[in-house]
Amino acid sequence: MNIQIVEHESAADFLDSSYDWLSQHEILNHGVISLAGVLTPQNPIYYPPFLFIHVTVDGNIAGCCIYAEPDGLVVSQCTPDIAPILFDYLQAKIHIPSRIFGPETPAARLAMLFGELRETRYSIHSTWRIHFLDRPVVDTSPFRGHIQIGKLDDVDLIRKWGKDYDEERPANVNIQQFLLKKLRDNHLYLWIDEEPKSLATISGVNCSGPRISAVYTPPSYRTHGHATALVQELSNLLLASGSAYVTLHTQAGDPVERIYKRLGYDTVGEKVSIIFQDV
Repeated sequence: MNIQIVEHESAADFLDSSYDWLSQHEILNHGVISLAGVLTPQNPIYYPPFLFIHVTVDGNIAGCCIYAEPDGLVVSQCTPDIAPILFDYLQAKIHIPSRIFGPETPAARLAMLFGELRETRYSIHSTWRIHFLDRPVVDTSPFRGHIQIGKLDDVDLIRKWGKDYDEERPANVNIQQFLLKKLRDNHLYLWIDEEPKSLATISGVNCSGPRISAVYTPPSYRTHGHATALVQELSNLLLASGSAYVTLHTQAGDPVERIYKRLGYDTVGEKVSIIFQDV
């Protein structure tokens, strides 16, 4: 068996060589593809060093990963035996990632190997469910308002909401910077009911189907269905614009999962976020 590690100089080179393989299970590999997409141009949210790697077995790609902080190490769908091969290469390149994100089997195996080497504890911080939609949402209840793409005039509002979101639900990336970048890229949408009441962004636009992400409603506007209406209309807008499907991720057990199921989203997989703590 001939095993090779291929490291790419750029995200664009990585996608050129790996996209066909990743797209065979695009929904499960969505995070790797979309991360490579946002790293193709300069992106201030992420900082080097970056690693773009795929593993071949007898000439065929068998697994991929990207290292880019603050996302950490993002791993594709792959068989369990690929994790040790990736680890042998990665441990010489990086000290320890801030987290490992991907399907549970390869992510947990890599975390165990890093933990043993660096004498570091690791644990599953969160489990994320992948939800999938490939048909328009039927309007199940009346709602007030309309969807609108964010404008640069909204920058002060987005800056404030991003700060509040960051404080309420801290993430691996700076949410305020993330939302402002989405606003500049025309990938941020608002629900307007006399004034903005909720927001959502889209990620993974280099995939056959984008992912709805960072759905947020300020506390004073909650329980009125603004976020539900926004996700419904944004899903329909994306599908009507030619997307083959739409996905979104939720933390396992989040009550919002019931809302997305009612809109027609099916749960099609899970991923885990594993973090490390010094012993």
